[in-house]
Amino acid sequence: MTDDFSFHMPTRIVWHSPAREAIVAEVTALGAARALVVTDPGLAATGLPADIGSALEDEGVEVALYGDVAGNPTTDDVAGARALAEEHQVEVIIAVGGGSAIDTAKAAAMLLANGGDYAEYQWEGRPITSRSRPLVAVPTTAGTGSEVSKVAVISDASQPFKKGVLSPLMYAHAAVIDSSVTVGLPPHLTAATGMDAFVHALEAFTGLGANPVSDMLALEAMRLVVDSLERATEDGTSIAARRQMMLAAIYGGIAMDQAGLGLVHALSGGLCSHVHLHHGLANALLLPFVADFNMPAIAADRRRVLNGLFGLGDDASAGDLVDAITALVTSLGLPVGLSDRRDQTADTDWDAVAEESMRMVMVRNNPRPVTVDDCRALLDAMK
Repeated sequence: MTDDFSFHMPTRIVWHSPAREAIVAEVTALGAARALVVTDPGLAATGLPADIGSALEDEGVEVALYGDVAGNPTTDDVAGARALAEEHQVEVIIAVGGGSAIDTAKAAAMLLANGGDYAEYQWEGRPITSRSRPLVAVPTTAGTGSEVSKVAVISDASQPFKKGVLSPLMYAHAAVIDSSVTVGLPPHLTAATGMDAFVHALEAFTGLGANPVSDMLALEAMRLVVDSLERATEDGTSIAARRQMMLAAIYGGIAMDQAGLGLVHALSGGLCSHVHLHHGLANALLLPFVADFNMPAIAADRRRVLNGLFGLGDDASAGDLVDAITALVTSLGLPVGLSDRRDQTADTDWDAVAEESMRMVMVRNNPRPVTVDDCRALLDAMK
């Protein structure tokens, strides 16, 4: 845990169902006459973004829709959303979806206020100097926490390495939370996104940047996941479980944004770039292996807290805790390791994955020092 820390999270969290009512209130409070809704094709097909658009139009707001965000968003998605926003001279952006849609909207909103190309900020270190165009984030998954973080992670086809752009000026202005919008999320996505929330919290709690405020949020996020994710996965209509998971995503998202991430996310970045896995699934696949690697570096008092979360005694061994974490993953029907995906990984350049993982900034926050050989060994273990 670090002795010196600061905490800054300016996003207003609005918990309201139906979401469209709160969105309309946020947009009209801004005095905006033109809005852009950013979403992905799957969510656009559900009618939710159109429903939000109609509610805004009923209040006299002109609405444009960008519905082409990819599962792993690219700079092309950012450019497309930005161009449409400029064409319609929008005054506010509404992101409806998971982390992909929200990150795309965050990146576009930043460019609208700061100018230039995204590559300048991503690769050339151009500073962000102006607050992003007003953004209302409406998460439809319980996992990424993008609605309460200051980072946008976007892939650039010209670069094999995935690198986030972050700034306190990139926070969404408001996050509208309606747990009922996650009811239709399939079990495998409920499980994968939920494990993303858990890993955010675990890495924030065990990382070098942990602080008293992030600890409070991370611990509650993990408790909520352990108590509710299996139920949300098995019974997607349980509003109580869905609500708990939305809270877990928010708490975990704030915790990781304030305290940093670790080796799971560093490896996940390279793995997703080369194998094209869902981000949450990649985290779940990696978690047991990285947890086992990190155990010797986790302080005894923190281990005892984690033991308690899983119903283990204070004197439970590191192996017992790793087994409990692994059992959480398998209880959701998620695989541990990549043994059932050998066809998908046959041509993977594992050395490149390891080397790219070491370039991820979150490696420096991991509780145990990491080398490229460590990364190779962990990837070999999970193959």
